[in-house]
Amino acid sequence: MKRFAAFSTALFLLLTLAVLAPQARAQDEIENPDVTIEVDGMACPFCAYGVEKKLKQLDGVAALHVQIDGGRVAIKLEEGATVTEEAIREAVADAGFSVRAITWADGRSSESSLQTG
Repeated sequence: MKRFAAFSTALFLLLTLAVLAPQARAQDEIENPDVTIEVDGMACPFCAYGVEKKLKQLDGVAALHVQIDGGRVAIKLEEGATVTEEAIREAVADAGFSVRAITWADGRSSESSLQTG
């Protein structure tokens, strides 16, 4: 009987997490990111953590959200901050991955820097 109770409790907790996890992930997403990066080869949470860790070290990064499924990273910069394509590509490469594309919110090419504010 105790095994059944433990199993039922564990099953209930797993189902609860399965329902709540997508909602928690959606809350972390960044609205109107300043930069969106497409990363090749990022397929697991460990990969995402490595990329996130390196990008957070860039000066001016206020927040970021990694979407493993699409291999995308959305970055919100601090007010007045500047980040370059070179810095982004280097950070992603330091994590062991390569950048497929960089999209700037203001429409400038990925070869230029972005300044908010």
